[in-house]
Amino acid sequence: MTRTSMKAATAKDAAAKDVSATPSWRRTLHSALLELALTAAMLFVVATTVRWLLGTLDPANGGWWNTPEGRLLAVAPLSGYTVTAVMLSPWGKVTGGHINPAITLAMWRYGRTRGRDVAPFIAGQLIGSLLGIAAGRLVWGPVFASPAVDFAVIRPAPGWSWAVVAVIETATMFVIVAVAGIGVSSRRLGPFTPWAVGTMIATQIIAFGTLSGGIANPAREFGPAVFAGAPSLLPVYLLAPPLGALAATVVINGINSRRRTTAPAPAAKEPAPTSRP
Repeated sequence: MTRTSMKAATAKDAAAKDVSATPSWRRTLHSALLELALTAAMLFVVATTVRWLLGTLDPANGGWWNTPEGRLLAVAPLSGYTVTAVMLSPWGKVTGGHINPAITLAMWRYGRTRGRDVAPFIAGQLIGSLLGIAAGRLVWGPVFASPAVDFAVIRPAPGWSWAVVAVIETATMFVIVAVAGIGVSSRRLGPFTPWAVGTMIATQIIAFGTLSGGIANPAREFGPAVFAGAPSLLPVYLLAPPLGALAATVVINGINSRRRTTAPAPAAKEPAPTSRP
């Protein structure tokens, strides 16, 4: 072993000892605070996007750009790939960059998140949602509370009942978590998972943004609904995505389990021939 490799091995062992010496509650608290900060940043970006795109909508001027559907073509990729950026960031790599209680539950069921981290992560995400919207109000001023922006709260289209919204939110979260589950269980597909998740979120916003809201993230709606005083559909947005996420983990875990049990056993190696005198 060379001197350089010996130093690298020593440094790696020292880092492992430091991690193992850190109390588990401190690691959990550190990760939960990171989720809080990342969720707050995500909500601030979303709030800013709503302020400058949907908040400046003027249908009287005409043109496709002055329609909600037209503006969503810009809102969707900004929102979706903000999630991708969070997942790929150094801080997101520490926690997984969930910024979504439904994703935290899914990663726990996939064995990627410790059970004792679930509640602190979700608490951090919901508090981060409040802080992100509070930052939006502080930075953008009274216009952020105006009817045009209304704290970036999500409201479904007229005629969309809570039951229909629940079905859409559950189904879209099911698809996102199923794809994420396929990615995290595959070395080949794993690096593409953040991009796949961001793309699916953007697609969902374009497809359902003007209908059900198209968020599939309880943290995305929690802060805006609290600040806007619009709690009527908040239980749906809080509960439907986790339901879809848990259902997806049952399916993907079942598929992975069947693959492991039906995989052919590795062939036994034949003994090496012995030389005879």
